Amino acid sequence: MNRAKIKKSKLLPGPSREQQNISSFFFSKSQKASSSTKVPITSDALTKTDIQTKDGERLNSPSKRSILGDLKNLLPSSTDLLISVPETPNSQIRLSSSGEEDQLSPEPAREVALGDKNRHLSPICRSPRAKGRKLRRTMTKEGERTKTEDGLFGPLKRLFSPPEESRNAKRARSADAVIHSAGIILKGKMPNLSSNQSPGPPERSEGHNEGKQNVTSVKSTEGEKEPQEETDQADSGITEIKAPDPKTHKNLESSLDKDTCTITTRAHEPGAPSDSHQPKGGAVLETTATLETYGDKGTPPDQKQANTGAAATCPVEEGIEESWFSDQMDEDADDKSKKSLKVPDHVILSGGLNNRYVVVDVEERPGRKLLSISCSRSLCPTETCLLTDGWETTPVCRGDVVHLEGSPDGGWLVNRERGFLVLLPDSLVSGTSISNSIRCMRRAVLGDMFKSFDGGSKQMLNGTMVHEVFQRAATAKEFSLQKLSELADEALHSPRYLGDMYSLGVSQEEIKQELHEYLPSLEHWANEHLCPTNPKAISLKTQGQDSASVFTVSELADIEENVWSPRFGLKGKIDVTAKVQIQRAPNSSRRIPEEKTIPLELKTGKESNSIEHRSQVILYTLMSKERYNPVVGLLLYLKTGNMHPVAAGHMDHRELLKLRNTLVRHISSCVEKAADQSRLSRLPDILTDRQTCKYCPQRLSCALYERAVDTSSADASEEVVRTFLQQETGHLTLPHLSYFSHWLLLCCLEASTMEAKNGRKRVWLQSVEESEKTGSCVGNLQLSGPVGLQSDGVFLHRFQRSSVASQQGVTRCGLTGGDRIVVSDQEGRFIGLATGYLCEVSRTSVSCTLDRDLTKFSRMFFRLDGDEGVVGLSTHLSNLSRLMENSQNSERLRELVVDLRSPEFITNLSSVLPREAKDAVANILKGLNKPQKQAMKKVLLSKDYTLIVGMPGTGKTTTICTLVRILHACGFNVLLTSYTHSAVDNILLKLKRFRVGFLRLGQGQKVHPEILPYTEESVRKKRDVKTLSDLEQLYNKELVVATTCMGIKHPIFTRRRFDFCIVDEASQISQPICLGPLFYARRFVLVGDHQQLPPIVQNHEARTLGMDESLFKRLELHGDAVVQLNVQYRMNRQIMSLSNSLMYDGRLECGSERTATALLTLPLLLPVQSELLSFSQSHPELDLSWLQATLLPSNPVCFLDSSLVPALESVEQGGVSNHTEAALVHTLLSLLIKAGCKAGDIGVIAPYRQQLKTISALLQSPAFTEVEVNTVDRYQGRDKSLIVLSFVRSTAEEGNLGELLKDWRRLNVAITRAKHKLLMVGSATTLRRYSPVEKLIDHLQQENMIIQLPPAAHKALPSMHL
Repeated sequence: MNRAKIKKSKLLPGPSREQQNISSFFFSKSQKASSSTKVPITSDALTKTDIQTKDGERLNSPSKRSILGDLKNLLPSSTDLLISVPETPNSQIRLSSSGEEDQLSPEPAREVALGDKNRHLSPICRSPRAKGRKLRRTMTKEGERTKTEDGLFGPLKRLFSPPEESRNAKRARSADAVIHSAGIILKGKMPNLSSNQSPGPPERSEGHNEGKQNVTSVKSTEGEKEPQEETDQADSGITEIKAPDPKTHKNLESSLDKDTCTITTRAHEPGAPSDSHQPKGGAVLETTATLETYGDKGTPPDQKQANTGAAATCPVEEGIEESWFSDQMDEDADDKSKKSLKVPDHVILSGGLNNRYVVVDVEERPGRKLLSISCSRSLCPTETCLLTDGWETTPVCRGDVVHLEGSPDGGWLVNRERGFLVLLPDSLVSGTSISNSIRCMRRAVLGDMFKSFDGGSKQMLNGTMVHEVFQRAATAKEFSLQKLSELADEALHSPRYLGDMYSLGVSQEEIKQELHEYLPSLEHWANEHLCPTNPKAISLKTQGQDSASVFTVSELADIEENVWSPRFGLKGKIDVTAKVQIQRAPNSSRRIPEEKTIPLELKTGKESNSIEHRSQVILYTLMSKERYNPVVGLLLYLKTGNMHPVAAGHMDHRELLKLRNTLVRHISSCVEKAADQSRLSRLPDILTDRQTCKYCPQRLSCALYERAVDTSSADASEEVVRTFLQQETGHLTLPHLSYFSHWLLLCCLEASTMEAKNGRKRVWLQSVEESEKTGSCVGNLQLSGPVGLQSDGVFLHRFQRSSVASQQGVTRCGLTGGDRIVVSDQEGRFIGLATGYLCEVSRTSVSCTLDRDLTKFSRMFFRLDGDEGVVGLSTHLSNLSRLMENSQNSERLRELVVDLRSPEFITNLSSVLPREAKDAVANILKGLNKPQKQAMKKVLLSKDYTLIVGMPGTGKTTTICTLVRILHACGFNVLLTSYTHSAVDNILLKLKRFRVGFLRLGQGQKVHPEILPYTEESVRKKRDVKTLSDLEQLYNKELVVATTCMGIKHPIFTRRRFDFCIVDEASQISQPICLGPLFYARRFVLVGDHQQLPPIVQNHEARTLGMDESLFKRLELHGDAVVQLNVQYRMNRQIMSLSNSLMYDGRLECGSERTATALLTLPLLLPVQSELLSFSQSHPELDLSWLQATLLPSNPVCFLDSSLVPALESVEQGGVSNHTEAALVHTLLSLLIKAGCKAGDIGVIAPYRQQLKTISALLQSPAFTEVEVNTVDRYQGRDKSLIVLSFVRSTAEEGNLGELLKDWRRLNVAITRAKHKLLMVGSATTLRRYSPVEKLIDHLQQENMIIQLPPAAHKALPSMHL
């Protein structure tokens, strides 16, 4: 296991720091070369490295911070094993074998010079697929060997461009000898040099791998430097050495550097091409190693002697046959015969400024990477993109989507001076995540996965409140101490911060004291910089300027501005957007002051001017490029009032974008495909500096992920990491870790599918016209009327469609009230201005609530797009991580959920029921049937949990409502949850009738209007809650608290525990989500039916591996905890018989004879029948007897078999549909409505959305307005008097018939929605290929419920005038 051991160096203050380019932040201005400093090389061994000088003296710590403290655990960029050499050894790396910390001198080691084409490699873009096996080794110039360390990838040298001042600093130099990793063993006194073999995790052993691979000791001869080479070195980034390409083996001598010859190997996957760099110069290798190879392509025995003993010119070459290379190349060529690349449907490609290219092929060469790319779905024509100067380390793969900046003159070139490549640009990464990744890439990746664990603290809360005070003062344009004090007091009493104080357990007085400490410096800053007469000037010297420009802040224009920048794959909220007046330097061509809008980043902590803080500012300037094209950003430390300008050059942007590309690759590639099934990818390595990790909120997740990827890692890692893993996960058993690992994999698989299908990218990649056609957008909108403040941070907007657009109308708008939306400008300059929820859409206007007031954009034309949000599966993963915590609640849940301990029950009800509640309980029980009463009793007797199986129509909602009433009467605290807001509110609407008090948590937009008075927000306003004691009273007043399973991040749960948690829809909820509310209750009740809809899983592999198994299903094996509700009050006897036959083996019963015999009422059936009769008499060739039989209420179940009719399915872009079936459905509905059936009592169900669209298109007449056409999923828990079910599938061809109709549970839901009549249309011949439908058809045949349609049935339909 690789680890990086890093020591933080202290940041020394200096007046010049804030003026420096961010790149030069890391390097001393003039450092002398230290030729005797040893060169660290990465190693696979598990020992540690001791760094010292030639004279044995310790090297002193640096005077300025090195990038090494910031880049700790980045993996290599491809599957190559990389060797890096320090540009400046003022590192923060602790390399000790005895516990002592070696300090490195500020004098730089001399860097091995590579050829021109490999000068500027960055440490940032490292591939996540290198599996973390690297080789570090320290050597002197004379070739003395030292200990090796299994550590992270050497001192990684630089994040940002080097300063002009440090260009003359000398660099250490290194080179590589060429040995291919496949099949060659180096024997002798050599430490491990291993290659990662794929698939499967690398084997580990006690200090050596199978094959006894070792490394030579290295000696070099020094030659004359060429003048050109000196300049090259001055610009050098990070040195990185890869295994060379076989084609270059003849030039082996010339490819070795004159200072050092280093043997490297490639972490080789079968069939992968070998890569190399070709540095200039020659080298001498002194070695006692011998070469062996596997198989017949190895080193001839007579050559083995040549490789030992005396020095030779890199005699490694002699041990490799030429035929071996050519054979290997042939094999690689065969392996490379790639399958044709298919661009997935969800990918949108385009050329131009906002281009999106798909990578068709990747060709790797020494110091460069050549991409074949296309912006056409046909992949023709293709263009080329050459990546050099460090960009070749970008972890870009075939099939990736990239955005390119620059000019494609005869092909794209991305190098040191020009162009950018943005990997997966439609995955927007926050600037905060990128700056966090500087210090620990692993934390940034885990922070994206386990979002809710980057939790709060008193310091964070204080910082947020100081931000708010500053921002509100900026909005009010007043910074007097009196105004600031007013704003501080308002913040202290605002609902948002009261909740946070409640969660953290801090008093208002504590926070007030800390908050008021900042106010004088805020006032002082404003007096200096916002003074209207003489604002303080800020001096700024940018790259290429001899003298500084001067600028002043003229206005604070906006706060919390939301920015999405798909051009650079970035997103963020800018604390303050400031307008500044820039006066260019006297020697500049521009003399007139220029106004610019720039980002102002606020910081409340220590004034460190750290690389993370400056990086954030640079990223904000970059992401607001389209909006304002800022030349500089500002960094303001609110505690001191000091403000630092941060200007960035091309190379600063370059390095941060490379860092972003690495992060996005890790995030998007958390799963890797293997031959049998997918597996979790390795993350960047765990840091061994425990001080850095001490306060990390991801500690547990970090350790769990490591154990999930490699359960043996706790035994095989070095001491400091083993101790860490033991501390965090020592309380867990192997089954616990397996459960975590299994569900983590499933969630990552599902997240990858959700990300691919997410339609947010349409906002910036599709025009308004294109998006309106799909119904996901409304364009040409302008603000109309004033914006209203609905509640704290919620603004009500009304938009008017422009006259031209409103004439066309919103023809196919698929957006409805309650949908989540995002508002952008129509030109694509202000993308993602605000997000919120849709209220109403009409032909000419739209109203919605947004998180920002857009008044200042009143002249702008907007587009409003449906936005699924990027919910991801962070709640799933956070709940999983929490289940593994070392706490009493988590331990108990692990016993029940993972270890499947049997639930326990008490025997006597009298010990549970309070005496005073007995009469009330007896009264409530009167209205229940026998199974419902048994359920109540089972719940009251439970010590752990109860499962209530609610079969279709058995009154689950009524049962839950009654259960809550009983528990409430007994004085128990109850947490009522479900997956959807509507399910929670359905229960609350019933409770409301019985005058049971409750508190409803959640956003007002999602809550049923009748429940709004019970929401936290309404009660707060009513009671005027201003203090923590008021809030605590509000949170504890009601015995019943209701929310969704996703609402458990609410402050109330930090302190309150419940006697019972009831989860409705439990069989539809994914296991990790269902766990969430269970942490807060002593006992729980799951209500559901695993024979109905399962949890929705979009990823096929995740479904196959069991992600659709709910917690309800998992716990059902304990039969003594299960109560079945089998008495139903919905369906008549014939409809119920279908479900009994299909799923319940006759257990389902009708609750009364009235239910059993209920039929559809058609008061106008006789006139319709006589009309049909006269029509068939005038058209004797048409047989309409099937229609007469279908309409009869006395035939409550009819299956219309269209096998003889030409009623074939058609596959379109949107999916599968069947036009003949749709026409049949239209005819049936027309006749039934004409016969007196109310349109509102009719429901149409189809398994495919395309069929729903086809049917809806036929039902445009006003008579059909109230007919509901929907999928099975939307009908769960609901019913209609009449249901028409279209099966769609009808084909003579064998082959893939899809998954939907193979699901027994979906079919069960579909056939149990009808109360009085169920009509099914389909081809029995085709449908018999699906086993669930076949069983249904067999039952229908047996009960004589199938009506065979005549061959000409479809011809009768068009000629009938209904």
